[in-house]
Amino acid sequence: MSKSLQNDGLLFSALFNERGVLASLIVSQVIAIVLAFAPNVEGDIWLRLGIISLFLHLIVLVGTSSLYFCRFFLQNRTQAFQLSLFFASFLLSTCIFSILFSHFAFDIDDTKNLIYFTLRNCIIVALLAALFVQFLLIHFEKAQQTKALSRAELDALQARIRPHFLYNSLNTAAELTHHDADVAEQAILALAALSQAAMHSGKNVSLDDEITLSKQYIALETWRFGNRLRVDWQIPNELPALSIPCLTLQPLIENAVCHGVETSEHGAEIKVELHITTGYITMIVSNPIVISNAQTRPNNGMALENIRQRLNIYYKNKAQLTITSKNDVFRVKVVIPKLIEGSV
Repeated sequence: MSKSLQNDGLLFSALFNERGVLASLIVSQVIAIVLAFAPNVEGDIWLRLGIISLFLHLIVLVGTSSLYFCRFFLQNRTQAFQLSLFFASFLLSTCIFSILFSHFAFDIDDTKNLIYFTLRNCIIVALLAALFVQFLLIHFEKAQQTKALSRAELDALQARIRPHFLYNSLNTAAELTHHDADVAEQAILALAALSQAAMHSGKNVSLDDEITLSKQYIALETWRFGNRLRVDWQIPNELPALSIPCLTLQPLIENAVCHGVETSEHGAEIKVELHITTGYITMIVSNPIVISNAQTRPNNGMALENIRQRLNIYYKNKAQLTITSKNDVFRVKVVIPKLIEGSV
């Protein structure tokens, strides 16, 4: 069993999905077949198979259902407590159905035989449950390791976001202090919002907050590029209460600024589109392709592959990032599943 019996979440959550239920039913059916076709068994084998199958399936389904209804209570308890209730649930279910089936299915009327029959069934179920627990613990530990690895990888990817726009925003604010104190103050306030977002990257924010943050970033870059930077915002006037990971849209816009505006002597217009469908949020950022020999600043913008990896980890490969280059326009499209605000 697990070396650690700490409060690490629900041990047997794998039982409650489609694959877990199917696996439980298959295992119980295999056991029923083995018991029904055992040698030296009298009577109709197929009738015996039906009775044993019903008997085992009821035990499994009732025991699993009991644990499912207690899942919110159990997930805040220690693993030792969860395992105790796991065994108690299946053993209690075994006792109940052993008594119910003893008379009309197995023709057991004697109290002594009933106790022996029930005890034997409990021992068999306890051994099978112990074996099943081993697989559940292996699955749980693997899931925890995968989650920790994904979290570490996500943190590493998010850490690359922070130096990029913070470095340039600091330079912009420093330059503005020599020209206009009021504008410099606004720039520093916008920089404070960006800094706060960088510290919370990966956490959920409302869609409206993410767009506001992106506009604050554009405001900072506008003070740096002036009329060279133009943005066409194609966003619905009223936004639904949806949540997305912080710093989802802003890095896409930063990438467009770095490669579509900074490298152009005359500037360019960036197009930002937001489309909301039944189950998805679609963000499209377009910028002209600039052919220039001008050197861009180091680490300019967020690598699109980095963005793709970050979204894939967060949404478990359910997000899509596609890149197209057509008619001298570079276009990045991100499609992510909806998250209702406050649900995560």
